[in-house]
Amino acid sequence: MAKFLFSAFADEASPSIAEQIAACKANGIEYIELRNCDGKNISNFTVDEAKALKKVLDEGGIKVSSIGSHYGKIEITDDFGPHFEAFKNTVEVAKILDTKYIRMFSFYFNNGESYEEYKDEVFARLSAMADYANENGILCCHENERGIYGDIPSRCLEIAEYFGDRMGCIFDPANYILAGADTLAGFEDLCKYVTYMHIKDAVAEGGAVVPAGKGEGRVEEILKKLDGREGVFFLSVEPHLRVFDGLKALEQSNGQELKINDVYVYPDNKASFAAACSAIHELIETKVQPVRFGIIGVGNMGSSHIRMYMKGEHHELRVTACADVNPARLDAAKEIMPSIKTFNSAEELIDSGEVDAVIIATPHYLHSPVAQYAFSKGIHVLTEKPAGVYTKQVREMNEAAAKSGVVFGIMYNQRTNCVYRKMRELVQGGELGEIRRVSWIITDWYRTQSYYNSGGWRATWEGEGGGVLLNQCPHNLDLWQWICGLPVKVRAFCHEGKWHDIEVEDDVTIYAEYANGATGTFITTTGDCPGTNRFEITLDGGKLVCENNKLMLYKLNGTISNHCANAKGGFDPLEGEWIEVETDGRNKQHSEVTSKFAAAILRGEPLVANGEEGIRGLSISNAAHLSSWLDRMVEIPVDEELYFAELQKKIAAGNAAKKTVVETVQSDMSNTY
Repeated sequence: MAKFLFSAFADEASPSIAEQIAACKANGIEYIELRNCDGKNISNFTVDEAKALKKVLDEGGIKVSSIGSHYGKIEITDDFGPHFEAFKNTVEVAKILDTKYIRMFSFYFNNGESYEEYKDEVFARLSAMADYANENGILCCHENERGIYGDIPSRCLEIAEYFGDRMGCIFDPANYILAGADTLAGFEDLCKYVTYMHIKDAVAEGGAVVPAGKGEGRVEEILKKLDGREGVFFLSVEPHLRVFDGLKALEQSNGQELKINDVYVYPDNKASFAAACSAIHELIETKVQPVRFGIIGVGNMGSSHIRMYMKGEHHELRVTACADVNPARLDAAKEIMPSIKTFNSAEELIDSGEVDAVIIATPHYLHSPVAQYAFSKGIHVLTEKPAGVYTKQVREMNEAAAKSGVVFGIMYNQRTNCVYRKMRELVQGGELGEIRRVSWIITDWYRTQSYYNSGGWRATWEGEGGGVLLNQCPHNLDLWQWICGLPVKVRAFCHEGKWHDIEVEDDVTIYAEYANGATGTFITTTGDCPGTNRFEITLDGGKLVCENNKLMLYKLNGTISNHCANAKGGFDPLEGEWIEVETDGRNKQHSEVTSKFAAAILRGEPLVANGEEGIRGLSISNAAHLSSWLDRMVEIPVDEELYFAELQKKIAAGNAAKKTVVETVQSDMSNTY
C-alpha cells in the first residue's frame, strides 16, 4: 500500500533550472532529483550557491527528492580522500535544499580489479560516506549501475544487508537489464530494502534505453510489487531518451555507454522528457494504481483518509479529489495533500470526471442521498459507518447499487482485526457448540462536552440520528452480529443526555434474545472514565473472553449441556483450562478495507463488508432505540415504518440548533477505530 511521489532528473529536459522547473510542472512532476543546474553539477555546488538554488526552487513550487550526486563513480583504486571531502560539502548542500537523500554508487571496477579483493575497500568507503551522512540527518542511497561493485542484484543485496537502515537502496531496472540481470527476481530479493525507484527501462540487445514499460525491465510488475509495501516512495524519472548536456560526464569510457534508442524518437529534449514522464504516469494511473478515489467530507475521518493515503496505506488506488461544503476544510485538505483537487459539493466531485470511486465521510443522514447520486453516475461507493441512520435508508442504497452495477462497500474496518476474526472463526466453526450467553461491556468511548460542541450536527436527532449507538458503536454492533449472529428480540434502555448536554443517547444497556434461547447484553456509554472493553461469549464447550487486545479461551473438557444433564453430584465441576488463543497478528484496519474495495472494483474480489452488511448491525441500534422509545421489547427485523415515524417525533421535539458550536477537526482519529 504505497504512496508514490513523482520526481525526475529534469536536467534531461534542459540545462536551465528555470526550464527544468517548468518541465516538471508541465508534466505532473512534484519533485526534482538534482544533478545538473545551469551547466554545473550539483556535487560541485557551494553552500551559498545551494541557498540561491533553494530560493529559485521554492519560488517555482518544486521540492527536491534527492541529490543525484556522482559519489562512488570513481575507480576503486583512485584516491578516495578528495572524493570524500567533496562529499561532505554535498551533505551540507542536501541539508540546505531540504532533502534527506543523496544518490551514490559503489565504485568502478573497469580496470580488471577483483571484486572479492577490493570488497573490504568498497564497504569501508561506503561506510565513511553513509556514517557521515547519517550524523547529519541525511541518508545515502545506493544505485545499481554497470561496472561498479553493486552492478547485479546479489552484490546490491550484500550492500543492503550489510548497511541496513544506515543506507538506502535505489532500484534502477534499466541498469540491471544492461548488466545482464533478471530485474523481477532481483527486485523480489531487494524489495524490503528499496528506498525509491529510478524509472528507466531498457532493451538488452543493443543496450538501448526506452520509455518505462516499453522495454524488458518488467517495470509494471515491479511497481505492483512495490505497491504492496506500506510507505512513501519516490519514482524518479531518468529518461535517457536523447543525448543531453552532461550525459558524457555521467559515463565511463569502457565500451558500455548507454545507447539512445532509434525506435522512440523525439524532436527535442523537452519532448523526450515529456514522453518519459507520460510513460510512468500511464503505468501508475492505468496499471498499478488505476482506481481514482475521491473523499466526500473532509472533517475528522475524511482528513484522516487523506493522511492515511499520504503515508502509503492504500493499494491500487490514488486519492485524486475531495469535497466539502466548508471552504476551510478544503484548505486544510490542500495543506495535507497539495495536489488534491477540491470541490464545494459531493455532486460537483461526482460529476467532475476526476474519480472512479468515493468514500463518504459526511454526517450520517447524507450517506444515503450522496451514495445514491454516485450510483446513478456509475461511481463506486465506500461509506463510513453507519451506512445510514435507519435500515430503510440502507436498503434503498443497496437497491440503487444493484441497479447501477457498481461496488458498494462499508468501512467496517474492525472486521480486519485478528482478534475479532479469530473469535468469529471459533464461534462460527461450531467446535465450541452453540452460544449460550453474550456480554459486551464497551464503555471506553469517553467524550467531553467539547467533543459534542465541535460540530453543529453532532449529538442531535436531526443531524446525526442518534448518539453513542450511531456514532461510536456501529463497529461493535456489526462485530456482535458478525461473530454471534443477529438476535431476534431486543429490550433496551437508552438514556439521553445523561452525562452530557446533548439530546441523544450517551448511556445504553441492551438485553437481547436469540432464536436458540441464548441471551446477550450490550452496555455502552461515552460517560465512563476509565472505560472497559470486555467481550465475553459463553458457548456450550467453553468461553471466549476478548479484553486488552488479547483473546482467551476457557476450553471445557466436554459440554455444559451434557455435563449438566449427566453429572452425578450437584456441585461436580466441569474441568477445563485457560488458553491464550493465537492469531495471525494482522490488523490492517482502513488500509485493508480500501485495498479490498479497489480489488473488488478491478477484479470482483470479495469486500471486507458489502452494502448488505450495513443493514444488520444497524438493525440492532434501530431496535434498541425503538425499544427505549416505546418502553417495550422489539423484534428484529425492526418495523421500518414505525421506526421512521418515531424518529420524526424525536427530531420534531429536539433542538438541532446548538447554542455553542466550536468547530474543530481532530488530527488523530486512531483511538476512535
